[in-house]
Amino acid sequence: MFDTAIIAQTLLLSLTVAGLYASVASGLTLEFGVTRIINFAHGEFVMLGAFITYFLDTLYGVPPVIGMLVAGIAMAALSQLVFWAFLARVLRQDEHNQILATLGLSILILNLAVIWWSPDSRALHGPSLLPSLHLGGVTIPGNNLLVLLVGVILYIALISFISFTRYGVQLRLASDDPELAVLSGVNVNRMFGVSFVIGGFTAGIAGGLVALVLYVQPSVGLDLVVRAFAIVALAGLGSIPGAMIGAVLLSIAEGLTSTFVSHGASWSYGVAFLVIVLVLLVRPTGLFGKEMRA
Repeated sequence: MFDTAIIAQTLLLSLTVAGLYASVASGLTLEFGVTRIINFAHGEFVMLGAFITYFLDTLYGVPPVIGMLVAGIAMAALSQLVFWAFLARVLRQDEHNQILATLGLSILILNLAVIWWSPDSRALHGPSLLPSLHLGGVTIPGNNLLVLLVGVILYIALISFISFTRYGVQLRLASDDPELAVLSGVNVNRMFGVSFVIGGFTAGIAGGLVALVLYVQPSVGLDLVVRAFAIVALAGLGSIPGAMIGAVLLSIAEGLTSTFVSHGASWSYGVAFLVIVLVLLVRPTGLFGKEMRA
């Protein structure tokens, strides 16, 4: 018989993890939704954001929340640089070239991180930034609550930007029909660049969240981007609202597997791969995705 307190603790912790997953996946799906480029290097931008937050705190005493914002701005700037110097050149090329370009960039950044900082894991050891939440026999650590809070704020801000701002309208038009967007006076290439700036900012913020609740190491971005791809596949490529739902579903599936399945901690990472395979077999467009134009 399952203990209700353990189930409640697992579900609540899973929701806080969903905040991190949604932060990673929202930027990834925005970049794809607008440019149709699958950015395999997105996880490495998350990793760089985690290292920036970690080093700012441990070397210079910068509070993690400030470090997180700095990481977001730095990754937005780096994403803009990478897009115009590198990815913009493959926008009109075959999708295989685009995949190879972002995959190569991912491998390059990962290897440079290993050379510069070693594969060793690091952890922030500062105090919790929020008080822990106690509900009956359930306790949620304060930093986990902060991860959920930041994830929700980031998600709402992104949806609001896309839905209610002039740039958001132009982004949607450039995504839905680039030719019509050009005829309407929209600078489509500029909008593609804007999507990568936003994606880079969310990746940097997600990296700051990683530094708060996980170990900081060069491979952390790879681990997270696989989960992000599972979320994006589950939600549907390009669906930002679906990314939050996908993040919740995946984190709960991982949490329940890790808690109630024998050796579940080892299996939880495989849940992401299982989600990808099942979605591709049953509903290739995902829960909220649309058929892609030819």
